[in-house]
Amino acid sequence: MNKIRFSILLMVILSFACKREEATRWNVDILSPVVKTTLTIDDLVADSILSINSDNSVDLDYSFSFSPIQEEFFLTIPDTAVKLRFGFPFLSAIQLPAGSQFVNDPSEESFDLGDARIEKMTIETGKLQYTITSFVQTKTIYTYTIFKTSNPSGTRFTRTISVPAASSASIPAVKTGTFNFDGYTFDLTGNDGTKFNTFESEVTVNTDPNGGTVSVSNLDSVFIENRLLSLKPAYVEGYIGQSSFIEGPTVNNFSVFDQIISGTLDIDSIDIFTEIKNYVGAEARIKLRQLISNNSRTGNNVPLIHSSINNWITLNRGVDNNGLVSPSINRVFYTKANSNIDRVIENLSDQMTTELEAQVNPLGNIGSGNDFLYFDQVIEADFHIRLPLKFIAKDLKLRQKIDLNLTDDSNPVNNALVTIYAENGFPFDAEIQLFLLNSGGAIIDSVMVQGLIRSANTDALNIVTNPVNSILEAVIPTDKMTIINNNSEVILQIIFNTNNSPHTTIYRDNYIKFKLVTDMNMEIKYN
Repeated sequence: MNKIRFSILLMVILSFACKREEATRWNVDILSPVVKTTLTIDDLVADSILSINSDNSVDLDYSFSFSPIQEEFFLTIPDTAVKLRFGFPFLSAIQLPAGSQFVNDPSEESFDLGDARIEKMTIETGKLQYTITSFVQTKTIYTYTIFKTSNPSGTRFTRTISVPAASSASIPAVKTGTFNFDGYTFDLTGNDGTKFNTFESEVTVNTDPNGGTVSVSNLDSVFIENRLLSLKPAYVEGYIGQSSFIEGPTVNNFSVFDQIISGTLDIDSIDIFTEIKNYVGAEARIKLRQLISNNSRTGNNVPLIHSSINNWITLNRGVDNNGLVSPSINRVFYTKANSNIDRVIENLSDQMTTELEAQVNPLGNIGSGNDFLYFDQVIEADFHIRLPLKFIAKDLKLRQKIDLNLTDDSNPVNNALVTIYAENGFPFDAEIQLFLLNSGGAIIDSVMVQGLIRSANTDALNIVTNPVNSILEAVIPTDKMTIINNNSEVILQIIFNTNNSPHTTIYRDNYIKFKLVTDMNMEIKYN
């Protein structure tokens, strides 16, 4: 296109060396320079999912994950409230000197974790929300400590809060706020180290050491409410309990055939398996309830039929190597002999619907409380496809949007005749058609390309022996050029047909070479 514009520019410069005062329009017939390009298998299929074999044949190698299991299925830490009231037992008022400690209260609190018995927990995110109501008529210093905790620097969780003096005996001072637990590790074995789900804390309250003496009686109290909120663990160990869940049905994008619009595909062989990885330090089992190939373009759905569907698959526990988990792996293989996997793939789906069920510790605490769980790695399931590009294709239509890069500054083309010279080194015939789009991207017209790109010559095994040349033409009249001038995006459609037998193998060195020559009538404006 740049060459065409350069030729036009050169013509304009030579034709208008002397400037005219009035606006001028010229209709010019232009034969564009030859434009060359080569189409290979990398242009038909994303090269990131291609694998080249030793004989230069090509395999499609693709996988997708279909089990983003949420950590909430395994263990949820509920919000926990701790409410405390501290009063003075004095019927008559007494005088407390500055800095007097009138509350020192160690206690143990437990998380309600069902049947789980957690001994250690590292918090990814979470907070402590406090509300302190003080009737003491001097500033008080509140200190909250959780024992047997540490952050990455080894510092125990302790916080100090200053609460102002009450306005009067009947109007208390109220102080609220939050502290973050992010990154803290909790030892949940309690004071004596034999418990679980239990943390030990201490609250102390002192009068202001820089204040004066204060009079207090049984009418003066301090109310403290602590709430542990939105605790999201990053890691736990102990017995993580029994849990079960169902994930799905979930519609997953399947991009292998996203450029194929229609047609039929007969696959020669296929190597597909589901790989299930258990990163949890506990026994588990998983059941694939359904896997359905969905072709949203045709509306055709093909469910996978295999012995694994709706049957439990046992997973051993993962192994923790100082924070690096080696998962247990179980693979389920699908072949044309044990399933209808060829029909699933030949459906040319753009979506896969999956649903699975899983159970953790289905037999209970058989690990004697030695479970672990990193919440960023739980149970994963991946669908792997190894598909040799050896097939029979009939009317297989591929579409790809391209931009002709016509801008508002481009001189409008009135009409054009495009001649395409094709040298085909692929073992199949091909037809070409262009679809024209409006500004909203909808197809509103098309341009027929006359002629057929003939298949390369092949031997008895459909292996290319030498390429074949073909000539195609496309006439683009004025009304269709108007559409292209208004929106330079078009859709290129290629239709493939292989021989009926045997199955055609695609090799890395297969190609189609194109040479395009455009004879166009263009309106050139000069002001």
